[in-house]
Amino acid sequence: MYNQELRATALELTQFTLLMALNITGETTQGGLGKLLALDTTTLTRMLKLLTKRGWIGVKAGDDRRLRLLRLTPSGRQKLQQCQPHWERAQRRLRRGLGEPAWSQMGGLLAEITLASAAA
Repeated sequence: MYNQELRATALELTQFTLLMALNITGETTQGGLGKLLALDTTTLTRMLKLLTKRGWIGVKAGDDRRLRLLRLTPSGRQKLQQCQPHWERAQRRLRRGLGEPAWSQMGGLLAEITLASAAA
């Protein structure tokens, strides 16, 4: 449903999620982003490479040269804003499809999953 709504933007849900996470966190490390999104390094590296190539994510060396700091570029912020209405439309469709009680229950379960994966 989300990828269907985002298709017109040439962005997939996973890519949109990365842009959204960087918009919220500001500058962060790849490890920090991976932990936040519960993504393994290989998957995250592959996803970041494409978004960096498109100019939506900027990368710079940290104090330690092995450390890479990621941030959303101005064009990445613009792409996120362009995609936001499509994502919101998918959210509304899912919410209507599930109904309010199931939507609320799903939100609670996702919060529990996030806490459990962070503790692991």
